[in-house]
Amino acid sequence: MVRIYGRWCGPNWTDGRRVSALEYKQRGGDFQGRCVDPLDCACRRHDRDCARSTGCSASADRRLARAAAVRAVISRNPAERAYARLIAAGILAASVTR
Repeated sequence: MVRIYGRWCGPNWTDGRRVSALEYKQRGGDFQGRCVDPLDCACRRHDRDCARSTGCSASADRRLARAAAVRAVISRNPAERAYARLIAAGILAASVTR
């Protein structure tokens, strides 16, 4: 359970809580909580995709990696750009295990 960025980015970091996406859903979470910026919203989409009994998929990981790579280029916020690069690289590495 690691918060990387915002309210949605990080392993088992869902809506600002130390909980897996699946547990969040099972507890009634609706994945409608606020995002701090577009990168955080991309992580929220990824969490929603991963809230299945089988967990995350490589395609969900690649979708997040693409969104993060875009944010790393177009964001005007230096912190968001830096975290976006980190998230894109990390989630691509994770996707090879799925």
